[in-house]
Amino acid sequence: MKPNKWAKEIHAWADGAEIEYRYFDDLIGEYTEWAKDPTPIWHDDDFEFRIKPQPKELQYLYVYKSENDRKIHFSTGKENNVLLEYVGKIKLEVDDE
Repeated sequence: MKPNKWAKEIHAWADGAEIEYRYFDDLIGEYTEWAKDPTPIWHDDDFEFRIKPQPKELQYLYVYKSENDRKIHFSTGKENNVLLEYVGKIKLEVDDE
């Protein structure tokens, strides 16, 4: 027996995940925006479903400078280093791929 096309989404929904839907709008010739669907109709072939994406964790690049020279140091984690002075952090933008 072949599993349902939306098996992963159905199981996630049953476990409490938020489900979103969209459909192809013939009038405008493109898909609608994703919208919340509290009670999905899984057998409707005109709809696509997905588990609502969770926000990505923000990533930072921490910036330090040396006291005795003009060197700048970068780290992906905040450090406790007595030789370096904490300057600040830069928010990194990650491409969705």
